[in-house]
Amino acid sequence: MRLSSSLHELPTFSKLNPEEVDLGLETDKSYAHAKPLRALQREAAAGSSFSKEKSSPATPTKRRKWIWAALGAIAILLLFLFIYLCSRYFSTYWSHETSEYYVILDCGSTGTRVYVYEWSINRNKGHSNLPIVLRSLPEGSQRKFSAGSGRAYQRMETEPGFHKLVRNESGLRAAVMPLLQWAEKQIPKRAHKNASLFLYATAGVRRLPSSDSAWLLDKAWNILKNSSFYCKRDWVKIITGMEEAYYGWIALNHHMGMLGSLPSKKTFGALDLGGSSLQVTFETEKPMHDETSIILRIGAVSHYLSAYSLSGYGLNDAFDKSVSYLFKRFSGTTAAGLNNGKIELRHPCLHTGYKEEYTCSHCATINQEGSPSIGGKINSGHPGMVIQLLGAPNWEECSALARIAVNLSEWSSTSSGVDCKLKPCALSDNLPRPRGQFYAMSGFFVVFRFFNLTSKATLGDVLKLGKEFCGKTWEVAKSSVAPQPFIEQYCFRAPYIASLLREGLQVKDNQVVIGSGSITWTLGVALSEAGQALSSRIDLQSYRILHTDINPTYLLLLLLVSIILLLCALSCAGKWTPRFLRRSYLPLFRHNSATNSVLNKSSPFLFQRWSPINSGDGRVKTPLSPTVSGSEQHPFGMGYGFGGSSIQLVESSLHPLGVSHSYSSGSLGQMQFNNGMGSFWPPHRGQTTLSSRRSQSREDLNASLAEAHMAKV
Repeated sequence: MRLSSSLHELPTFSKLNPEEVDLGLETDKSYAHAKPLRALQREAAAGSSFSKEKSSPATPTKRRKWIWAALGAIAILLLFLFIYLCSRYFSTYWSHETSEYYVILDCGSTGTRVYVYEWSINRNKGHSNLPIVLRSLPEGSQRKFSAGSGRAYQRMETEPGFHKLVRNESGLRAAVMPLLQWAEKQIPKRAHKNASLFLYATAGVRRLPSSDSAWLLDKAWNILKNSSFYCKRDWVKIITGMEEAYYGWIALNHHMGMLGSLPSKKTFGALDLGGSSLQVTFETEKPMHDETSIILRIGAVSHYLSAYSLSGYGLNDAFDKSVSYLFKRFSGTTAAGLNNGKIELRHPCLHTGYKEEYTCSHCATINQEGSPSIGGKINSGHPGMVIQLLGAPNWEECSALARIAVNLSEWSSTSSGVDCKLKPCALSDNLPRPRGQFYAMSGFFVVFRFFNLTSKATLGDVLKLGKEFCGKTWEVAKSSVAPQPFIEQYCFRAPYIASLLREGLQVKDNQVVIGSGSITWTLGVALSEAGQALSSRIDLQSYRILHTDINPTYLLLLLLVSIILLLCALSCAGKWTPRFLRRSYLPLFRHNSATNSVLNKSSPFLFQRWSPINSGDGRVKTPLSPTVSGSEQHPFGMGYGFGGSSIQLVESSLHPLGVSHSYSSGSLGQMQFNNGMGSFWPPHRGQTTLSSRRSQSREDLNASLAEAHMAKV
């Protein structure tokens, strides 16, 4: 029997050095170190297994499970964060995807006007900190108007002034209803019920007794609440002069792109000239800490404003003051007389041939000292004194009369004579002096447009054209311009706006630019209301983070990371692995034919895949199954057979560098071994085949195996 010797001739390669493997005859030296089969039997009996790998120590396994559990918890938190951010992002997007509308009625002293604005979220803010886009409707509102229109604005307007409709309910309805009907045409019908409707009355109504103004607002509310728009009682009110000035400043700087800019830019002051009052607003470096101080915050930018209103300095009130001054000065002289019981008064700012009745509001408020009070209440029962005005043009006298209308000391009993060259004579002592660059709007723009002047024109150009216009007869003058209200007053208005800027406010010509007619304080109301509506639904800081700092791509990346971490955690906890992540950490078996000799390098990660083994009868076996078809289980895990079968001997290893070897020998098939030392041989870099071992013939191997079988039997 050659059992021992024949088995010793089967190499184990357990003691080979890496240098001894050369795919050549040098590896034959290892036969001297072959291990007996009985050694394999003893080690197998001691607990070796052909089908299972011994588990690694418990502590690393538990540590890995805790790590994966932590990753799972993190993944769940990330998923919740993703859901929260998406809900905030898309709720904001969907809630503001459709535009919203504001309808604002401006009830001034010369008439009642309606403005329609559409606002939406600014999703591409760029260098702006203001998340609102606001535009005026209709779309053509920014276009230039034809000279034949005679109007400075594209808007719906009704006359007379709102304050003149006290106790006239039918007149009030006739003034408001056409404005609402016009606004309905500018807004899609589906959006009517959600469009907010505001009615704000200004200086004309402010001067009324409280009972008269309350009557106007109550009757107006009865009309507005039955409209197709959404309106609240609190939205029908009188706004203060400071509010009007504040809204005008917002409108101007939003229009100029200064509001909420990043980095912050120096803003423009606003001079908003109406029919009854002048609103002055400008920014200061520090808060003024007085009655004119307002602090406006937009995002991280704070604006310290000074805003006030000068009652009686509007275009219409200024002309009325000129009439009352003449009435006071020439009362009882030949310049004023009676004609059929009516007072006739010659005015130096009216054209030759002009003769019209005029109701002087300030004439009825002349105090005991003979000066008409400015800003006092007007009795609606006695709206004024009717005077017959006669044209007696004189440009020098007209200019002097305009300067008198500007000087506050002429109209206030509390102010002594003030030299307009020394201080701003339109301002009381408690009002701060204007500073910075200004845009003059509204009434200033109206005067410039009347004389066909652009914003590049100067006050000198206005005075020149005003003088030419005053020199025309009334018939020529009124036919030289498009039909429009107050044509006769522009001879006075030209020197008045020049005196108001230069002397009343002491604003230099290079400090002021005449603004666009599209800039009105109502735009500021719409912008302010849109900001409040937006901030009430979402926090502006959250909005900035969600829509500026977080891109939707980042949200998708967050979702992907969360899913990957969650799958990994589930794989560890439930011993479940997605197909694309499956990988076994067991040795790799390469199948070599008798005609091919290959040296396979081990994995750099110290583990290799399972690989199926051809049993020789057309079936595929895995290394965990050491038997072949038609064979019986051997006590030592050796499957054997002849006539084309294969013999496999496989033992799992605890050694991290385990490598298996497959021996192919003609009809004998395959034989695979590992040593009993806890490592697959060879312990170096690869696999060798029996065909590369030229010191062992096929006949010797068959004889050795036969002897081994006989010895067993």
